[in-house]
Amino acid sequence: MAVVLGVAAAVLLVISAVLGPDQASPWLRAVYVLAQWTGPLLLIALGCLVLWQRVRPWATRRLVELAGPALIRAMPPRSVLEALLPWVYGDAVGHQEVVTGVLGGAGRDPAGRDTAISRGTAAYFRLWAVDERMYGMEQTWMHDFSGIRDNHKLVLFATSEPRIANLVASERTYPLFELWLLDDDDLEDFVPNLRATLEVGISYTDELGDLHRIPPRPLLGEEVALRQYDRYIRLPEDVDRQNLRIVEFDLYDLADPDHVVGSVESLAVRTINNNRNHGYLNWTPPHPCYVRNVTFDVRELALDGQKLVYTMLGSTIHKLRVPIRMQWVEVSDQIEISVDAWMLPGHAVTLLWRPVDGLGPDHASHP
Repeated sequence: MAVVLGVAAAVLLVISAVLGPDQASPWLRAVYVLAQWTGPLLLIALGCLVLWQRVRPWATRRLVELAGPALIRAMPPRSVLEALLPWVYGDAVGHQEVVTGVLGGAGRDPAGRDTAISRGTAAYFRLWAVDERMYGMEQTWMHDFSGIRDNHKLVLFATSEPRIANLVASERTYPLFELWLLDDDDLEDFVPNLRATLEVGISYTDELGDLHRIPPRPLLGEEVALRQYDRYIRLPEDVDRQNLRIVEFDLYDLADPDHVVGSVESLAVRTINNNRNHGYLNWTPPHPCYVRNVTFDVRELALDGQKLVYTMLGSTIHKLRVPIRMQWVEVSDQIEISVDAWMLPGHAVTLLWRPVDGLGPDHASHP
């Protein structure tokens, strides 16, 4: 384009110089006037084009830097990732699981009110023997959030259907949740057992920005009626909702009545329950979490006269260093795993145990 403008301007200027203003023919005078005015205009256009070609990359970068973040923040997070991932990953397969895993929820709300991400998580499990088939467990999760605003509902889901469990992460309405995948026989007793033992604690900011901490304490919550499930999760019509239980807790019930809660900054959930002894305990985060540590207190897990040995498995974004990987060891009190990594739903830390009898040469001791 620049070459065409330059050549055209040169031709017109030459024509203007050759013809001159003193032409007897009206047609030649018209050509002279046209060339005299158009030639300089084309030179100006050429200069502007050259200048624009030099300035355009800088202007484009500045426009993206200034308007890009604001434009992205105005869009639903899911829309942003659904536009980006096919460009990066290709569009041969879907990316729904990746989008949900990264966002910690559906991501359809432009304000991010349907997502949850913990910037610091710790999990603690205390295990004790009940009999040969059952063990008891006290489990505590502690999450530090980046300020959950306009949401003060904690919703607990329990199901015996793996399909429903997979839908909870992407189709729930409220950001703060926990999920239990249970055996069919345990589902009926889940709600009364949960309400009998559950304790919840939070930290929150008030209208002045001051931070207040409430340690875990009993919170009864309310079981959600089947006809109201649509308020809490979007389920396909072919899903049997009888295989799902939902309990809702209002975190504002923990705050001082005189405070106006600005945001929920952290959440602690503690429960006690009995489980079938399958020889392992698996923990996976409910949403994206930067996990600092996971602790298993096993000092009371062995039956009287029994010795147990343990091993650990784990998966995170980077290779997890665990103290007893790929070997069975005796543990006298507790096992603490320093994770210090991001974990997404599906990542897990797993404790396995078995009686000491019949071990091979890899049996070791762990103080």
